Amino acid sequence: MAENQNARSLLSRIAGRLIGRGSGWSSNPGPWTGPAAYTDAGWIPMNWPVNFGQVGYDPIPTGWNSVVYACIMLYARTIAQLPGYHKRTLPDDGTETVTNSALSRILLKPNDYETPSDFMMNLVISLLAEGNGYALGLRNDRGEFKEFHRLPQSGTRPLIAEDGSIFYSIGGNPVLDYRLDPAFADGKRWIVPQRDMLHIRGPSSKQNLLIGESPLVAAGLPVGTYSGGFAHLWNFFKNMSRPSGVLSTDLVLTAPQVKELRERWEEQAKGVAMGGVPILSAGLKWQQLGISAADIAIAEQMKLSIADIARIFGVPLALINDMSGATYSNTEVLMTMWLRQGLGFYLNHIELAFDKTFQIDRQNNEYMELDIEMLLRPTFKERIEGLVRAITGGLYAPNEARKKEGLKKVKGGDEPRVQQQQVPLSWEPPPEPAPAPEPVEPADGEDPPEADAAKMIDLAAGRSNRVRYMRDLFGGKLH
Repeated sequence: MAENQNARSLLSRIAGRLIGRGSGWSSNPGPWTGPAAYTDAGWIPMNWPVNFGQVGYDPIPTGWNSVVYACIMLYARTIAQLPGYHKRTLPDDGTETVTNSALSRILLKPNDYETPSDFMMNLVISLLAEGNGYALGLRNDRGEFKEFHRLPQSGTRPLIAEDGSIFYSIGGNPVLDYRLDPAFADGKRWIVPQRDMLHIRGPSSKQNLLIGESPLVAAGLPVGTYSGGFAHLWNFFKNMSRPSGVLSTDLVLTAPQVKELRERWEEQAKGVAMGGVPILSAGLKWQQLGISAADIAIAEQMKLSIADIARIFGVPLALINDMSGATYSNTEVLMTMWLRQGLGFYLNHIELAFDKTFQIDRQNNEYMELDIEMLLRPTFKERIEGLVRAITGGLYAPNEARKKEGLKKVKGGDEPRVQQQQVPLSWEPPPEPAPAPEPVEPADGEDPPEADAAKMIDLAAGRSNRVRYMRDLFGGKLH
């Protein structure tokens, strides 16, 4: 029995080494989508033979090109610049920012070798390019997360135990590997529970519900078409020479005459002399060469591929600097559309992944939020006009508006203000005060009340004077 186990262990190690060698070919190809299958090494058309590798076919590489890079980096740069906060909903439906939690500390400093921008940008790149963004959280003595370390998809995969519990086999981050074990040896793996993993996944793979897929799975053919078009043009200009035009004549020229004619032409039309006016004689004619129909067809197909790739990533063409059909008047509309349909999903997706890892949810009135206010930040004039309207409308207190502009508080500016005539619909004017009583006329022979009051004041003043006189007479012994 022991010999059989050792044999199986040896075979598994040999198989593992064999699978790990080569040009990155995966033993677990991805889903069959359309006329080709996506693998780690590239695309395999379905009309290829099963033994395509033996007959000289290699998977078609689908590495990043300029359009894929622009789409992925648009998301990564945008999300990386958004500040993240740990928010809490108050009983009065207001919100406050929690600053003393593990989540708030991680959002400010994920680890000691990456900035928050580095961490979030690369996490989003991994999510969009590979379908999954992984990070392992390490805890302090209180059981709180103290730092997070990103993990490559090539070294991370989920595992399911017999009781259905989920674990992750991780590796591939050298900083983390050597910190976990100073005597780390290449190829060593770690098994960690799901509760310690931050996993942001794309659409689930058909082979494994716990593994996400990249949008590149659906973009293989347009990416290949665009890259193939560029490769064709590159090979053409590298291996061939196409001048802008030719000089022709019916005369038969000798080699020295041709050389002299070329030199004189280049003196007037090449380098610093570009733009000069050559004079043609002896029957010479200039014939300009245009772009062939095949080249035009390739360029048009490349434009269609750009639109397909941008459509798959949910990015308007104007946001990747393709202004086809865009104007300055509708660019802002396109930005808003992208925020609602493309970027908005990924922001919410990332926020919920953080909520799950840190075990907070909106039912408990706590959540993680990526603040998009800076994306909607208008020009200075529009911003100030909006703040003024918010103050006069009672939405913001003056100090709240000043805080948005980075200004310090002013005295008396903590309370919202509204104009006096703005009242709720249920408001009713207060009742009119009762009229003041009419003065009572004194009877005949009686003094008016004012006279009685004056007499009382005089009597009080006279008594005070008499007391003072008696005190002085007896030497201050009168009490």
